[in-house]
Amino acid sequence: MGELKKLVEEGKIKYIGLSEASASTIKRAHAVHPVTAVQLEWSLWTRDVEEDIVPACRELGIGIVSYSPLGRGFFASGPKLVENLDNDDFRKATTTICFERLD
Repeated sequence: MGELKKLVEEGKIKYIGLSEASASTIKRAHAVHPVTAVQLEWSLWTRDVEEDIVPACRELGIGIVSYSPLGRGFFASGPKLVENLDNDDFRKATTTICFERLD
């Protein structure tokens, strides 16, 4: 974080963001230099971030950029998406969802 702070001070970058960081990491980083945004997975299936990461970002005034808000395509396509996935698609092996219960 110290090196990123130097880059901001030198005018080489304008903002600092973090990806997939814990609440404690976000707080430690923000103490060195203000963090502008945090990128994380946040959807109806992945709401664990609401326990500590989202409150930490709110407390510090840090923006959140969520990825996979539609559950990696499942909310947009429905349960039949799994049947149409290639065998090597990582979403077919996910442990987050019990596909048998989606019908």
